[in-house]
Amino acid sequence: MGITTDEFFENIYSVIFSPKAFYENKDVKISIRVALGTIFFISILIKLTSSIFDGSIMTLTFFSSMFFHIVTTIFLWFFTALFFEYCFKIFNNENNLSKILYYTAFAPIPYIFYAPLNLVKQAGLLGYFFGSIIEFLLYFWIIFLYAYSLRAAYNISLSRSFMLIFLPFISFFFAIYWTVCFFIKMGYIFSI
Repeated sequence: MGITTDEFFENIYSVIFSPKAFYENKDVKISIRVALGTIFFISILIKLTSSIFDGSIMTLTFFSSMFFHIVTTIFLWFFTALFFEYCFKIFNNENNLSKILYYTAFAPIPYIFYAPLNLVKQAGLLGYFFGSIIEFLLYFWIIFLYAYSLRAAYNISLSRSFMLIFLPFISFFFAIYWTVCFFIKMGYIFSI
């Protein structure tokens, strides 16, 4: 029905150290419950580590922010997967929602390194410089894992999966640009 705890932690280990092997494994047991548990585990771990480094643990606001963080992370994960599913339905009529939910649940695992990275960024100018570079690499790693998850779920090339990730951002940028240009032109026309 599901996977064991050992398999769960083995999946997390393999996403961190050999993501290509994890996402290319065709014998994986797709389970929405495991994906939801993974997102739940990651969101708790991220909030706990950031709170430990901030020193704001075991207060009432901590528990309310923990609850809000978990709910927000789950909704963001679900709607991101749903967005990718509907974007891909434009090109193909397959229903791969369970696959994309499962694979994208493991993509944000590198976020667990974000809180210790903030600690490095607080270590002066040199620490901030190296911490910022590592933070940029961390975000690229997460985008790369999302690309691998799209590749595994939809059987597309890695370049197409990167395009599927960046296409909404590019279109949003052009929509904002055209909207701003439209209002500037309208302002110019009505100012004459």
